[in-house]
Amino acid sequence: MQEGKIPGNILKRSVINLIGRGPRIGADCACMNASGTHVLSAMAAGVSKNALSPELAVYKAANNIWAAGGTLLGIEAAFILDTAYTEQELKSLTRKVISACERCGTYLAGGHTEVSGAAARTCVAVTAVGCGDNVMSLKSIRPGDEIVVTKWLGLEETAMILADDVFRERLFERYAPRYFESMESCAEWLTVKEEAEIALEYGVSAMHDVSDGGIYGALWDMAEGAGRGFEIDSGLIPFKQETVEISTFFDIDAYRMKSSGSLIIVCKDGETLSGRLEEAGIPSSVIGRFTDNNDKIIRNEDEISYLGRK
Repeated sequence: MQEGKIPGNILKRSVINLIGRGPRIGADCACMNASGTHVLSAMAAGVSKNALSPELAVYKAANNIWAAGGTLLGIEAAFILDTAYTEQELKSLTRKVISACERCGTYLAGGHTEVSGAAARTCVAVTAVGCGDNVMSLKSIRPGDEIVVTKWLGLEETAMILADDVFRERLFERYAPRYFESMESCAEWLTVKEEAEIALEYGVSAMHDVSDGGIYGALWDMAEGAGRGFEIDSGLIPFKQETVEISTFFDIDAYRMKSSGSLIIVCKDGETLSGRLEEAGIPSSVIGRFTDNNDKIIRNEDEISYLGRK
């Protein structure tokens, strides 16, 4: 199979249908009921050699808890290391994960560490644990509900490219380094805690973080989980110009770029919510609405297209 996130049709046939209960397309957070309390669990893995991968695994898992409407309680991490790994590298890896936990307002509660000869690359598997009284469900989405997107799309992949020495060197052959100075700290924008809290206080139908697969992948998963279609205006989807330049330079589909840090919020009145987010210093855009059919429509001025899974 192709490297990366498993396509939804394969995931449904080969994993979800076999389990039979619990997991659903578009639901990135498991919810268990223990004596009336909702216990939440979300996982993410970092298997890239990119310097940001360990921290990104923490952010992704934590974002899934917040997007489900939960409170983050703690993080556990499993390190699977190749045989060439050194103790000094392990200390550095641990510090990165601890730093990411602190940025999420939580701590590293435990985990597992082992060396494996089968490991071609270091793998950091993170589990975020949380709780919540009102857990979000995609089934709560109704026709006419508006789609709000926070911050800018592609921040995660932009941060990864700028953290990679090889990609940076190629990029700076065309662009002056100062052009990307404002994006050097964009890894600090990759959590969604604040906007999720504002959305919950306002009252929303559902939320979903945008990560692997980009905005189009996240919208597809939400539509499948909700049993709805949607109609969006691609011209309203927010990007930083630096991200647009990077996507063009490396021939990456900007709408499929890894986008942790952006949150899709579904509610009845997107403009009012967007105003509240803006008051808190969080940029946001209303890009469309969900519909009462299964069509996944993308408008671009006078052109209309239909979203495909890949």
